[in-house]
Amino acid sequence: MEPTALLADDTRLAVLESYGILDTPPEKAFDDVVKLVSQLLDAPIAVVNLLARGRQWFKSEIGLGVREMPLDDSICKFALLEESRMVVPDTLEDPRFSCNPLVSGTPGLRFYAGQVLKTRDGVPLGTLCVLDTAPRPQGLTAQQEFALATLAQQVMSQIELRKALVDQQALIAQQAAAQEALRQADRKKDEFLAMLAHELRNPLAPITSAAAILTNFKFDEAMVRRASAIISRQASHMTSLIDDLLDVSRVTRGKVELELVELDIRDVVADAVEQVRPLVERHGHTLDLRLAPGQAIVSGDCKRLVQVVANMLSNAAKYTPDGGRIDVALDIGPDTGADTVALTVRDNGIGMTPELIGHAFELFSQGAQGLDRSQGGLGIGLALVKSLVQLHGGSVSAESGGTGMGSTFHMTLPLAARSTPRCEDQRGGAGERQAPALRVGIVDDNQDAAVTLALFLEANGHTVTVAHSAGAALAGFPAFAPDVCLLDIGLPDMNGFELARTLHGGGAARPVLIAVTGYAQDKDRDAALAAGFDALLAKPVSLDTLNAVLARAGRRRSLAAPLTPPVPA
Repeated sequence: MEPTALLADDTRLAVLESYGILDTPPEKAFDDVVKLVSQLLDAPIAVVNLLARGRQWFKSEIGLGVREMPLDDSICKFALLEESRMVVPDTLEDPRFSCNPLVSGTPGLRFYAGQVLKTRDGVPLGTLCVLDTAPRPQGLTAQQEFALATLAQQVMSQIELRKALVDQQALIAQQAAAQEALRQADRKKDEFLAMLAHELRNPLAPITSAAAILTNFKFDEAMVRRASAIISRQASHMTSLIDDLLDVSRVTRGKVELELVELDIRDVVADAVEQVRPLVERHGHTLDLRLAPGQAIVSGDCKRLVQVVANMLSNAAKYTPDGGRIDVALDIGPDTGADTVALTVRDNGIGMTPELIGHAFELFSQGAQGLDRSQGGLGIGLALVKSLVQLHGGSVSAESGGTGMGSTFHMTLPLAARSTPRCEDQRGGAGERQAPALRVGIVDDNQDAAVTLALFLEANGHTVTVAHSAGAALAGFPAFAPDVCLLDIGLPDMNGFELARTLHGGGAARPVLIAVTGYAQDKDRDAALAAGFDALLAKPVSLDTLNAVLARAGRRRSLAAPLTPPVPA
């Protein structure tokens, strides 16, 4: 190998860089070795020479008066081709060096001896060398060779020791950072659990109170409607919190599957605004929309993108004092960069510190909260926003002028050429939710859950029978002949999977089997389909989703393919 090729070798240079010794100040341990080798070999010039990219750098030197020289004039670069040592008795008689300016000119180097400095893995980094302005036809004596080799080992030991100390310091720093990260994670976990307890207790209080009102015999119809509305609203809020938690779990495990269609992002913004409008109106905010003209077609999951924009708007509404202003701007194409659409949500709310901006999109990250927790939320909304936007090939960022200066959130998505249905087509039409009268069998050992579900179905014109165990269902369902069976999975005597297989194997025309369960992860859905279920709905059941599934069951009494409603997981 030519010296130039060896010296330019990226692997060798990377190893040298990893030692962190280049361009460091003089150190006594190296200076002492250079002085000693100069004395023992009676040489006016002695150098610890490290050969870097384009230069030779001297960790320690005597007789040169400089810390580096160009690599082109290096004699040492030839030493790196040797196994251990290179000795040149007279440089003028060696064709490699006779024209070297350091030989033919000042300082007139005539003798060279260099011991290669190698790592434990055999990678050459440089040399410990001595030079003289007079030739030495006899080269080095055996004693001098031993001294040069031994002192070179000492130099390499110092280099290795120095690297070990640097690595140890870096490891200690990493361990300290990791411990601090664990402390921060533990603190965030404790804060999150406290937030979760608070957020779940909040809706439980009005639900409990409303339920107590309904059990009082002194009430009128208006009171019943009001109490029922409270229960429905607060239960929906709890469901939303739980869905957010499950979404976080799916995102962190990489289990989110997008149903991509090409849709107009303006429809997404409109849906999100409608979702957040009650919150905006409750706080008395002014919401100003500025949407660029023309279509803004992106390839995305309508439900998830609405979730993203709604989270951004909710965040602005919650952290802006009453009577504030929220501006929403949608820019397309040339205004945002080629083939992109950009959504900006700007508020004049409480703002963010630089530290908070740096953590705004991390899980469980929120600004300082008082004991009243007036802002609410679990601190996971913006983390979901970032993850879902990235899944769509986009990006999201935040900025703020500081505390009290408001906040601005930017989202960008790649544009797509529209060729498939728009967002409202992806959701399905209203006719999908109109279910004909059916005979429905319910199996759930939770009597309250079974009865309330039966009451809802009966109020919608269905005929319902309820069983609280698998045995009761197998005894009573054949005479009832249900069109649809809603089965809990965690039954005491026979689990829902076994019950489904039994019902599926009956002689009569089998009913549509729908699992209604708290076990609603991907593996549970797969197990349900394998057991013969046509669909799986997660508790608490979305009544709109249930109606949609029942509507399909009514139109397709004998299904050839499973029903596939949205399944929280």
